[in-house]
Amino acid sequence: MKSVLISVLVALGLAGCATPTTYLKNPTTGQVVQCGGGATGSWLGGMVGYSIEKSNDDDCVTNYKASGFVPFYPGYDAPPKS
Repeated sequence: MKSVLISVLVALGLAGCATPTTYLKNPTTGQVVQCGGGATGSWLGGMVGYSIEKSNDDDCVTNYKASGFVPFYPGYDAPPKS
């Protein structure tokens, strides 16, 4: 029982290190891509790894936007209103 509790706590801790996920959609073709959502950099390098992973995610979004993709929110026709 103790090992199950430890496993759950470790899993929750690692899940908190994942970078945010951004979905983008090409309005012409309908293709949807995902940037981010990874935790590999965080697992390997802590905060430095997280920063590198986040920077790579931002570059991914920038490159797709330059190709005509727009942010896409699954389950919504338009971005949710804040």
